[in-house]
Amino acid sequence: SSRASRSAPTRAGSDLRGRPRRETTTATVATRALTDDSATTTNSPWKAPPSTCTAAAAEARQVLRLLREGAARADASVPRRVRVELPLPPADMDTDAMVYLGLHGQAADWSGGMQQRLRVTKALIDGEGGLLDGYADAKYLGLLDRDADGMGVWTLGEDLTIVTHPSDTTMRYFLDLCRGEYGNRVRDDSHVLCAVNAFWSGDGASAGDRVGQPWELGLKREAKEVLTRDGDWDVVYCARRIRSAAGVEGTLRRAWPGPWRLFDAEGVTLVMERASQPSNREMAEALNENAGAGEAAGFNRASVDTSRDDDVIS
Repeated sequence: SSRASRSAPTRAGSDLRGRPRRETTTATVATRALTDDSATTTNSPWKAPPSTCTAAAAEARQVLRLLREGAARADASVPRRVRVELPLPPADMDTDAMVYLGLHGQAADWSGGMQQRLRVTKALIDGEGGLLDGYADAKYLGLLDRDADGMGVWTLGEDLTIVTHPSDTTMRYFLDLCRGEYGNRVRDDSHVLCAVNAFWSGDGASAGDRVGQPWELGLKREAKEVLTRDGDWDVVYCARRIRSAAGVEGTLRRAWPGPWRLFDAEGVTLVMERASQPSNREMAEALNENAGAGEAAGFNRASVDTSRDDDVIS
């Protein structure tokens, strides 16, 4: 069979002085785990953002651990189908540094295409210091399907499945996975399904609008149903370099269950905090204001004068 085995994937701020406190909820545990750290900025109630791709993967590993533990306890507040956005190093460069890679950072061009991107992403998942580092029962199962470009699959024990790069063009295989065509355990309530660096179009109610061909109505309908289901596919971890059109850089970071935080370029100043992901416009304006930078030439504040929200991020 061209597909992976049908039996796979198997089910697979805070007190910065370290003072003991009661941990009564998943959210409390997660907040402490992701803020009580030696790298925390002095006298600040938040952890500084990562500066390397491996450090970001380590933070994401903590988030997934908390999700697995919550799912095992049948905690209804813990999401079971989630997204993780890992930063990738610059293509064709021997560095682990987390740098700005363009407006759609994870979609930056790679000379080797999706095969090269998968190799780099794989190192951040099962390599040293990666997302699954230290787990003896972590397994890489290969591509989800021979035609599922860039869609590598991993399992961790009986309660976690990770798949990379699901997109509009490979949505058919992703939906098969969600439906249980590659193994029913992904449908168990105690199982966490994580999409790493997903590329499907849209977000929220618009997710999946460009899936498939115009005549593939059934595929479009199923994609819309799966991708827009309430509580599914939240971004539980994100670390991304941002740059405004005026050239001011910063780092966007979110670690579930915490808020979205935007830091300055050095990661020492908290520029913005939101419960939901801020728009490109909000981030650009916040970075510019914090740096005392003027708006870039061609920037239109009035929405009627600009065609895309993306115009404010270079």
